Amino acid sequence: MSSASRPSCTPILADRLALGLVAILLLGSALPGCGGRRYDPSRATRVYPSELPQARVVDIQVFRDGGDLIVVNATPQSFQDFDLWINRRYMLRIDRLDAGTTRRLWFGDFFDQWGETPVAGGFFRTERPTPIVLVQLQIGEQSPLLGAVSIPEEERF
Repeated sequence: MSSASRPSCTPILADRLALGLVAILLLGSALPGCGGRRYDPSRATRVYPSELPQARVVDIQVFRDGGDLIVVNATPQSFQDFDLWINRRYMLRIDRLDAGTTRRLWFGDFFDQWGETPVAGGFFRTERPTPIVLVQLQIGEQSPLLGAVSIPEEERF
């Protein structure tokens, strides 16, 4: 059989490659939580309470581990039903942080007053992760804020 009479596999291979590319693109669009920011107006929080002073800094350390925040309560005090503020913008309601415990929180669960999340990080992110600069606890509507210690990622290694 001459090479001219053999069927060509090129069109079949091209179709399979195109189908694979479409599948990859669809998979990428189905993973919005792994990418940049999410926007959900129904999850919008209140405005940061800038009228409240920060009373003191407590021995709670917060650092990033990929898209998660690790919160270490090194105090002898437990905290219940408080708001954890990041960078005077993003907030998450925490039910309980017992004395001497560590909690892992997904950074994408924090929202701002418009319903936007910070860039959580992770392998599929499309933007630089939001740095954690200022961390504060709000334990009451009129109580002064409590500062926590933010540990930049590059200092952990």
